Amino acid sequence: MKKNIIPKIVFGILIIILIVTIAIALTQKEKDMTVKMYKDICEKTNYTFSMTEENLDIDYNLTISKRQDDMSIEAESDNEHTTTLVKDGAAYYVMHLEKEYYLYDSSQIEADIIRSGLAGIEDEKYVTGNEKINGKSYYYEEYEGIPTFIIWSNYDDESSIKTRFYFDKGNIIYIKTIIDDIEELLKIEFTDEVDDSVFEIPNDYAEM
Repeated sequence: MKKNIIPKIVFGILIIILIVTIAIALTQKEKDMTVKMYKDICEKTNYTFSMTEENLDIDYNLTISKRQDDMSIEAESDNEHTTTLVKDGAAYYVMHLEKEYYLYDSSQIEADIIRSGLAGIEDEKYVTGNEKINGKSYYYEEYEGIPTFIIWSNYDDESSIKTRFYFDKGNIIYIKTIIDDIEELLKIEFTDEVDDSVFEIPNDYAEM
């Protein structure tokens, strides 16, 4: 009888060790994901970073595209469609519904808004957690004082802002900004694919 008990105890201990090892491995894997995303953005030559408002009664999409040294920031809602374009040393503000555009000095425009907005994030502290969004649980990293992803809300103090970055298998899926009792949730798509047409102004648009 005792001979049978010992192997069972050893087997049980091995199972516990295996579970703990897997848990530790998963915890280590899901660490500094926001910093990794930021470094990826800084290092990529081409990318598209699309943000769509999810939880407000607003139809809004913001798409940031990078192609070599060119940048495009396209904003689209029910009643507005604009693009801020930095290309070949010049900057343009394009109003698609009016089929018009303005020409600016590119030094007046900060087009790389995600890179500049997250600069220094590798030195910031954050807390982690898990939260269900649309029925699925996601790992998140929460930082304080990042206003970069606020679309509509007003704020008086950056320190009151909390921003959560949600990941699934290492990929950014959502970004939520929390200001007091107001939450803005953005659905994120981050890809290497770039639509070249976003860097072109149609021939029938007039310069103002």
